[in-house]
Amino acid sequence: MDSKTLNESSQAVKQVVDRFGIEILGDHKRFCSAFADFAPKLSKENKAFFVALSENIGSIFIRENADVVAGNKNPDDIIQRAVKDISEYLNNEKAELVALSIAAALDWKSAAPAENTQESEDSSTYGSSASLIEDLFKRAQNGDNDACFNLGEHFFYGRGVKQDYAKAVKWYIMSSDRGDCSSQKKLADCYYLGQGTERNVAKAAKRYEQAAEQGDYDSQKALIRCYMLGGNGLLPDAKKAEYYSKRYSIPISQGTTEDILKNAMAGIPSAQFKLGNMYLHGTGMERSPETAITWFKKAADQNFPAAQFNLGVCYYFGIGVPRDRITAVDQYKKAAKGGDMDALNNLAGCFMRGEGIQADQSAAARYYKKAAESGLAKAQYNYGECCFNGFGVPKDAREAVKWYKEAAIQGDPDGQYSYGWCLRDGLGCLRDNSLAKNMFEKAAAQRHTAAQKALGYCYANGTGTPRNYASAADQFAKAAAAGDKEAAKLLVACYKYGGDYLAVNDAKAHYYADQYSLDYDMI
Repeated sequence: MDSKTLNESSQAVKQVVDRFGIEILGDHKRFCSAFADFAPKLSKENKAFFVALSENIGSIFIRENADVVAGNKNPDDIIQRAVKDISEYLNNEKAELVALSIAAALDWKSAAPAENTQESEDSSTYGSSASLIEDLFKRAQNGDNDACFNLGEHFFYGRGVKQDYAKAVKWYIMSSDRGDCSSQKKLADCYYLGQGTERNVAKAAKRYEQAAEQGDYDSQKALIRCYMLGGNGLLPDAKKAEYYSKRYSIPISQGTTEDILKNAMAGIPSAQFKLGNMYLHGTGMERSPETAITWFKKAADQNFPAAQFNLGVCYYFGIGVPRDRITAVDQYKKAAKGGDMDALNNLAGCFMRGEGIQADQSAAARYYKKAAESGLAKAQYNYGECCFNGFGVPKDAREAVKWYKEAAIQGDPDGQYSYGWCLRDGLGCLRDNSLAKNMFEKAAAQRHTAAQKALGYCYANGTGTPRNYASAADQFAKAAAAGDKEAAKLLVACYKYGGDYLAVNDAKAHYYADQYSLDYDMI
């Protein structure tokens, strides 16, 4: 890195921050406008700051500044984290320039050049495309739909960047919301298949409809299929399917059971996979796990990853076939090799527990991390567990919190609960009782038993919320009904002793003690 450029860039950042305050690092457009005034010659560097701050890198420095200045945190760790977060949009040199310039402007005295966060083979693979990705990013941020879609495609297929379905979905959403038909169709496919996001057929149908209304034939057929077959979040609706069939002049048989069966018989693996799912779940026909296995095998034999994954799950749990963990692992491996991150996550679990293969926590952690980096929420939580407990990797509570939070953002209840637990106890992060309570609340809403109990504790102890024993009892009751004995004892205690907003009710206390076979006098 050119030291002269770094010095000039650092001085310009310092002038901007001194003039407008550190909070300007959270506003990329305002920052870059001011940066251009103070350093008009650094136009290329300004572009790099636009990209980096658009990805909320400034918020990292804002959040960590007080601790670094006080000597509580190592600035080099923060810089390396920032470089890593933006290294897929900027080449490593520009990413370091941005991070080091901000650090120097904030007088982080011990800041040193960040280590290269990408291995050499990554640099050779992605480095040549860095300027293209940077240009696409800038155009996408400025409202160019084609750039948004193309950026999504780059992340979806791993062209010039590491493959990341979650980031692909992010860019597809941006251009879909601006009316781009291709993005709407691709986003719908992601929702339908659960790539980079939780599978949600209702959301898929919404996006298919947007593309269908713009004349996309494949989306029109897919929309009819969604309402004929239903799925996650969407009940089958024959009337709506018929409505769209007439609207788009597409025979209702296309994309439905008859059409899928015909294509499956013709040897099309995607149709064989769909037919297997229909038999497995009893959607559109009588449920038959054994018949589902037959069709999954046909698609799996053609190296269709989703079918290999489903076949692995069936062998793992003994659905339609005798339980066979060794065969399950074999199928997970094949599906993972084909890019199925759910399979990689399950394969990691087998390595972790030694099921169907010799236990290897290091391999498990490595696979969890790869799936987590692709955006799979379950894997993000699982890798967080590895970091927190030291399973296959050194114990690192801060790293664990990072992945718990990623999973929580995507709505994973285990991630929400664990992130809340760390926030409540200040493990790997600053204590934040209010946010912890919020996380427990989100997980509890998804019937997460431990979160319901933790939320009950929040109300009983006034943690992140005013004391409210009535609300506490409500949460303890839900956890107790799910089999949590401790929650049952706490429920009895609430009614036995009462508290804010809850009067003593001995009859209810005895009732719950009897219901859960508890010794009333010992509570």
